[in-house]
Amino acid sequence: MSPIERENELARLTDLLSESMQGRGRVAMITGPTATGKTELMHAFSEQAVDSGVTWLSATCSRAEQNLSLGTVSQIFHSAALPPDSAAHVARLLENAASHAEHSESQPEGLEWLHVTQGLWSVILDLSRTNPLLITVDDVNYADSLSWRLVVHFVNRLKTANVLIVMTATEWPEGAELPVDADLMHHPHCHRFKVASLSPDGVTRLLARDLGESAAEELGPSCYEISGGNPLLAGALLEDSQGAAGQEPVKLVAGNTFSRSVRSLLHRCDPVMSRVARGLAVLGHNASTALLSEFLGVQPGVVEQALNRLGAIGVLDRTLFRHPAARSAVLEELDPGEREEAHGRAAALLHAQGVAAAVVAGHLLGAPGLRASFAPAVLHEAAGQALADDQHEFAIQCLKLAAELNVDGPRRTLARARLARAEWQLNPAAVARHIGPLTEATMNGEAGPNEMYTLFRFQLWDGRLDEAAEVFERLVKGADEAGHEDFAVQVDAAHHWLSHSYPSVLLRTGRNAAPPPRAKRAIHGLSLQAQAVTAMSAVLREDTSVDAVKTAERVLQSVTLDDSHLETVESALLALVYSDRTDRAVLWCDVLYHEATERRSPTWRALLAAFRSCIAIRQGDLMTAEEYAGIALTVLPPRSLGVVVALPLAVMLRATTEMGKYDAATRYLRMPLPDTAFQTRFGLHYLDARARYYLAADHPLAALKDFVTCGRLAREWDLDVPMLTPWRQGAAAALLQMGEPGQALQYVEQHSSLSSGHSLRTKGVSLRLRAAASDLRQRPSLLRESVEVLQTSGDHLEMAYALVDLARTLEELGESSRAQMIEHRAATVARSCGAEPLRSKLTGVSTGDAGGNGAEEADRGFISALSDAEQRVASLAALGYTNREIARKIFITVSTVEQHLTRIYRKLNVTGRKDLPSHLTQKAVC
Repeated sequence: MSPIERENELARLTDLLSESMQGRGRVAMITGPTATGKTELMHAFSEQAVDSGVTWLSATCSRAEQNLSLGTVSQIFHSAALPPDSAAHVARLLENAASHAEHSESQPEGLEWLHVTQGLWSVILDLSRTNPLLITVDDVNYADSLSWRLVVHFVNRLKTANVLIVMTATEWPEGAELPVDADLMHHPHCHRFKVASLSPDGVTRLLARDLGESAAEELGPSCYEISGGNPLLAGALLEDSQGAAGQEPVKLVAGNTFSRSVRSLLHRCDPVMSRVARGLAVLGHNASTALLSEFLGVQPGVVEQALNRLGAIGVLDRTLFRHPAARSAVLEELDPGEREEAHGRAAALLHAQGVAAAVVAGHLLGAPGLRASFAPAVLHEAAGQALADDQHEFAIQCLKLAAELNVDGPRRTLARARLARAEWQLNPAAVARHIGPLTEATMNGEAGPNEMYTLFRFQLWDGRLDEAAEVFERLVKGADEAGHEDFAVQVDAAHHWLSHSYPSVLLRTGRNAAPPPRAKRAIHGLSLQAQAVTAMSAVLREDTSVDAVKTAERVLQSVTLDDSHLETVESALLALVYSDRTDRAVLWCDVLYHEATERRSPTWRALLAAFRSCIAIRQGDLMTAEEYAGIALTVLPPRSLGVVVALPLAVMLRATTEMGKYDAATRYLRMPLPDTAFQTRFGLHYLDARARYYLAADHPLAALKDFVTCGRLAREWDLDVPMLTPWRQGAAAALLQMGEPGQALQYVEQHSSLSSGHSLRTKGVSLRLRAAASDLRQRPSLLRESVEVLQTSGDHLEMAYALVDLARTLEELGESSRAQMIEHRAATVARSCGAEPLRSKLTGVSTGDAGGNGAEEADRGFISALSDAEQRVASLAALGYTNREIARKIFITVSTVEQHLTRIYRKLNVTGRKDLPSHLTQKAVC
């Protein structure tokens, strides 16, 4: 098979052979960089010549055999099947030549040498009289000196011989003269052929031989980029990339064959090129000619020449390896000791030249035994930059080494604390191993305020609440003594956060929910953490939700997802959730969840998924709640979430229960939960969800026990806030299921009498429960108000419960038309929530598809023709209000209501209120 892009050279060599067969001997010298196809070209031509009846003598030179006297010439004559007499004659001649050279200090000369050369030439002439003769010498620049003198002697006698001599020699881009050129450059019968790497088109043609035209066209450009057109490297890429027989590769793979080929290529080059390649592999992208010169102790000109040569053979593109696999292949040649020593020298050199900390740190990681004074500071700086760029793994490696290199206690503690914070973003479970050493350092006085705060947060996460209480006491004491307002504000913020997230820790310290008023700044001047926890506390305790919502959104607009902002993000988001601003909470949580995903932080992604599931439950969106709670429990192993795992478990338990997935709910109920989780706010959510599971399973007594436990803990923690954990409503629901409406009503009254912490959501639920515990005639008005309030709050599931109760009540009162209309709406809302068990409680035809989406969209088109006032009247009528009740509710006359309804029926083309579209109830509070 003809070599790619060597057709012209083959044709010219064939012409030279023809001339030599006519008694006009010729010489061809094929030159070019290493491994660019010189040997392949020579062998392809030689095989063609043999096919035409030519006798072929050959020799291959090598650097290792360059000092073997007459080694090349011996190969030439031994490559032919000489007659016995001729073979013996050649052997004697070569032996005499070798002996003469051994006893001569200078090059052989005189009659004895002439006798040898003439004798060997006579053998060649004898061979050429039978058939034309082709002599090839590969890599002739490595021929031993005696052999080369004999070859030159043969060349000088070619004029009338039927002999063609073809040689290859390495020649580099700078055009320096080859050692063999001095003897041949002016020879009249010598012809030069200079070859180079393949062109992009040549590489594509090379691939097409095995892959076909289509795949070659697709992969050719990238193959050229990686190989630089070097046939050896291009072929190696092809071999690595080909899969099973008959399967074309869809992309190029630089694998083991490619790596071996790179190393083989460098072995065939001179030692300086190999040294420069290794130096470049160690220094990486920061290498320059000057830097390599200093690193290797080689003159800049020599380095520049080596770089050009490495580029000519396709390994480099200027000072960069064409592919990372090529760099890796070069580095693999260094034994571990050499590699560590080289990285150590590189680190010192680059640091002295002011190169970026991340680059120097990369070399320090490759030389962990280096005990340079600059190393710890560089590693810390590099880790900080890496964390800002979301390169968590690299930051962790830097901080691990910094912790090992620091010998004094405080600096070692600082490194360990930073390492723990970095590892938390990838795997919180890994942080547990740092708690012991950080605790010991804190007790020994080797931990600063920031390191103590890090320990405190991770103790809380891991559920070590007794230890966290002790460290918090130290933090408070430090804030009192430090005299630094910022630190005092941080501790006060932590106090606020504990009061609504880990209130049992405050009980252990004997402190109350409110911290001492040390910081005097306005809220805009506080840290983001302080603003967020202040907003959260305001929502839960002070009922100033308007200002709190503004503050929370301002915080979420500015916050970044780093390890120090866990409580900030949590507090700001939940301030929105607990104040019934779930629409805004969804917006911000989705933004932050997307950021966490983009920044590849499993911990933040799991946490924000948990918060998102909590928001969805508050909206009654069971399917979304299940989806995000599942993400939270999958992105990280549940044990990695520490006590926070109670939050997504609570959501998953509640969602699967309400959706009728009771087997799944039972599995989640059996999942282990840290005992200390029940001493946190997350535990309250879990108790509430478990109690509702018991209600669905018809175990009201067990449910009542969990609700009452929830209340007991909330009161002990000074956290008995309806919008956080409306346990009294849950207890009322359990008592109603037990047939105790009187006691249930007492719990509802107690809930309503609380002075703060109310929301539209809890108000709507209270109205529904109050209706259930009241006389049948009193229920419709309470339930209609409940529906309106719950719709405003955004909790569609609770609204569906109120609609179902309203439909049942109207049915019991004999108002079947109204009941059917409300039932239709209840089915639609329950279906949108995914609450199948609730929808199945409805008995009318509306439990089906409710006319389908097409009909509903058509209705919406008609409804858009109504004025705002007409929509308001129509929606109240759809909820079952009488004309007089509508008039009283929106402060108009009964006559005006009747006029509105007449226009509404005409515009919607219906005969009466029983035919009003069910989704008009969505407008009931507009």
